[in-house]
Amino acid sequence: MRRPRSEGHTCTELPACESRRLPQRPGLPSARSPPRGGSTDTPHDTGVGQGPPTAPDSADAALLRAVADDEHAPFDLDDVAAEAGTTRVLLEAVERAGLLLPHHIDDTGVARYSPADVQAVQAGLAILDAGLPLAELLDIARHTDDAVAVIADAAVEAFLRFIRDPAQSTSDTPDELADRLITAYQRMLPATERLVAHHLRRRLLAKVAARVAEEADAPQPHDTKRATQSDGGGTAPS
Repeated sequence: MRRPRSEGHTCTELPACESRRLPQRPGLPSARSPPRGGSTDTPHDTGVGQGPPTAPDSADAALLRAVADDEHAPFDLDDVAAEAGTTRVLLEAVERAGLLLPHHIDDTGVARYSPADVQAVQAGLAILDAGLPLAELLDIARHTDDAVAVIADAAVEAFLRFIRDPAQSTSDTPDELADRLITAYQRMLPATERLVAHHLRRRLLAKVAARVAEEADAPQPHDTKRATQSDGGGTAPS
């Protein structure tokens, strides 16, 4: 049986947070979105020889399906709370801070989550159980969300500019274009995740080592007093 985690983990410890709408599943622009630098009158018109006008649209649609289907997302927020052994109130606070994002919003407007989201929540609860205050975790979450959003925007822009756009001009058929895009996506997403996770781990370990070493080298109050007395600057005991 799961241990209740409601004690000490509610957002009542925090100032009221500004609520925001649940985001849609992050991904590529829809097939109707005009390309960068292209005409807004003709979608995906890059000025370079392409296949039929429907080719990029159908390939983007296939890519969007691959993005949406990369995980099974059977849970709503109450399910996540039950699976992780916590409360909906806590998850709503975490969501407002940007640490929990839904996999997608379904046709009825309900946010859906995957088993990976449950594992992420459980990781957050482990951090709280280790002693980090909830307010501190949410503050870190806000900074993390801001930084990760910048990384995600840059990664998607790079994919569109250097992978999708050239493929549109060099693929002979819609099926070939779709296959190339989906294959690139399936290779690049896990590689990007590993790269970012590895870099974050290295940064964290380096910061911890530097901070601990700095504090170890700093003179402590009792050491300063002892050194002053040994130099004759202190009051000699009677």
